[in-house]
Amino acid sequence: MARRDIVYVPILKSKAGERWALSQLDAKTIARIRPLLEFHPHKSKLVGDHIEGVCEALQAAWGVNLPFYVDTIWLHGDSGSPAIIAEVFESTEEADLQAIPVVRPTYDDASLEQLQDIITGYDRGYLLRITPQTLNTPELIESIVEMLEVAKNKIDLLLDYRNHPMTLGDDIPKVPDLPKWQSLIASSGVFPKSLLSFPLHKWHSLPRHDWLSWQQGIGSGIKRKPIYSDYTMRPPGAPAEFGDPSVNLRYALDDHWLVQMGGKHKEGAAVQIHAMASELVARDEFLGADFSKGDEEIDRVTDEDEGPGGPTQWLQWCANHHIEFVIQQLSPDVA
Repeated sequence: MARRDIVYVPILKSKAGERWALSQLDAKTIARIRPLLEFHPHKSKLVGDHIEGVCEALQAAWGVNLPFYVDTIWLHGDSGSPAIIAEVFESTEEADLQAIPVVRPTYDDASLEQLQDIITGYDRGYLLRITPQTLNTPELIESIVEMLEVAKNKIDLLLDYRNHPMTLGDDIPKVPDLPKWQSLIASSGVFPKSLLSFPLHKWHSLPRHDWLSWQQGIGSGIKRKPIYSDYTMRPPGAPAEFGDPSVNLRYALDDHWLVQMGGKHKEGAAVQIHAMASELVARDEFLGADFSKGDEEIDRVTDEDEGPGGPTQWLQWCANHHIEFVIQQLSPDVA
């Protein structure tokens, strides 16, 4: 798939819910996205054993012919780890996955040297993931490009605003050698980190400032339009491993999410998903059971005789819907 055909880079965790969301996408959607997977740690397994299992699962969820980006940040921290980085990409290669390394400016020299070996050996280029603040030190960007010995026309540059709206009109002019990068991507993830302050059992409208700020930016006369990227309906950051998730649905629409929270899953509240799904399906905004696999599952659990699922299933339904919905927004002619 030529990179010019990619219109969306969803940033996802490598967890089971996101893998299901990818595995259930329409073929036309798959052809238009290149996911960035942040590999997550396991609370008890060794890194090698855990990553081997994730890679085997990705064989089924994404396949062995489609490229995707791999970020190892949550396995080792900001400075990197040559040993962990090597172990991850050995596992992706053993699984025949088309993994493209993500490089961060915070990595130490040893980690960058390890990545140089991987990048040279696999010849897929890499993605350089920076923040708007990195643009204030263009010499740092240039030093990484020189150290990894890959021309900019084989490097994808991701400008990551994390939990802030994009300010493309201010920042795109600061990108060094703007026309030379193989791809330019801009990402934002504004979904709240916590929904505890929202009243339960009511629908709330949360603005999709990631999408709205990207639209504003590309309409501001910038010299290069970046590929759109977001964190779907998760906030940026490490995946939560503890706590007691609440019953919830997070449904993407044109400029906002419809969100409802219920009781705690561990307290037996999972059955509340039946009423929550029924309310959503009855709303004019619901796009129909045939819009996506996620919508089909939401429609299915309106039946109280069906199993309610759990936190992983509620997330995967909404993530699958989100990705399909963004593709419809970006490519209405092929959605």
